[in-house]
Amino acid sequence: MSWDRRVVRQVGLAQAALGFTVNSLGACLVLLAADLDSAPEELAWLSSSFGVGLLVAGVTGRWALRPGPRPALLGSALVAAAGTILLAIGASAVMAAAGALLLGLGAAGFVLVTPALLGGPDAAAGLARAYAAGSVSALFGPLAIGALAATGLSGRLALLIAVPPLLFLAADTRPRRSAAATGPDADAVSVPDAVSVSATATVSSSDAVSVADAVSFSDAVSSSDAVSVSSSGSGSGRGTGDGPLGSGERARPRVEVARAPSVWRAAGVWATIVVAVSIEFCFTIWSTTRLQATGLPAGAAAAAATTFLVGMAAGRLAAPRLIARRVPVILVGCGLAAAGTVVVALFEAPVPVTLGLALAGLGVAPFYPVTLARFVQVPGLPTARAAAYGALASGTAILAAPATLAALGAALDLRTAYLVAVLPLALVLAAATLPGRARL
Repeated sequence: MSWDRRVVRQVGLAQAALGFTVNSLGACLVLLAADLDSAPEELAWLSSSFGVGLLVAGVTGRWALRPGPRPALLGSALVAAAGTILLAIGASAVMAAAGALLLGLGAAGFVLVTPALLGGPDAAAGLARAYAAGSVSALFGPLAIGALAATGLSGRLALLIAVPPLLFLAADTRPRRSAAATGPDADAVSVPDAVSVSATATVSSSDAVSVADAVSFSDAVSSSDAVSVSSSGSGSGRGTGDGPLGSGERARPRVEVARAPSVWRAAGVWATIVVAVSIEFCFTIWSTTRLQATGLPAGAAAAAATTFLVGMAAGRLAAPRLIARRVPVILVGCGLAAAGTVVVALFEAPVPVTLGLALAGLGVAPFYPVTLARFVQVPGLPTARAAAYGALASGTAILAAPATLAALGAALDLRTAYLVAVLPLALVLAAATLPGRARL
């Protein structure tokens, strides 16, 4: 599937802004604590604003997407821009807290809207490309903040770099009169708990007419059947075989009854998103601390920890081609992530731990886009509801997994915690991919 260029541009901008700002929250927390003369631990909750925003998006996403993805994208861009400005220039804890919460909500809106815009059979490749833009952009956030702080200015001001693209994105999402009413670029999308009726007609050069009428019921009654009525000419190979429509004879409508999506199947695929994001954020949040334990100072450890993001960016850039070639990217990724985890946990020198983080990032890269694409493609599950539940899965993992790893690290040590937490999660994800889905 090829998406409209405008959709690709908007999703790319949204993910780039998300990657730049959200991955800067840790560095901003340290600088803000210094500006306010307080301990970083007192402001640690600010780094959870993205996870909180995702939970809010997961609960309200179905209703936020009712008018279509465009209004939600517009609102998310404006909210994220306002939050970024407040976090960059806020002179008090209250202003900074408000900015972090607004930024978290806006970024969560981007997470919600992206799968709604990039649905379809090629969702995995499209989402991998979109999140690759975010991964590449994520590399520059902490670097920009550190470089500006080195000049004597407030490093938080570097966040303002993201404001112009966010405002452009907001302007670009405004409806256009010439926009097509169908396809991925349309402002209106299928809405859960609603009935959509579409009819298309195609006229060939031989005056043979093919008419397809579809009536879909999403979730009006959770246990009810979805009924679709379609008719097509036999000349296309999809008809009933009653004769060519060009002779004036129409094929009889074919009634197909499709069951509502299996709750257990949807729940199982949803759980793989939680596992995938849990693995990712165990490294995202605690890689700097792990490197500090090898003897690196805080600044050098933060810089070296970006190797995990480098591995993520490289993996997501390569993922679409690997998916197109039917490479089992989840299974391969689980192997690489497990190998990287072992290296991170067993070695005490900075260089091998840094290399282990890069290897883990390379393996983790396809986890989220592929598991999210699988969830969006669950038969019978409306796109808007899938996007909302996907955001809820991400928020659950982001809030729970790093905290669990920290608790294990306090009870044992961080090296052992990585082995105890990440390796079983990778094994669970690989096992969940095996039954009939090894190609992903």
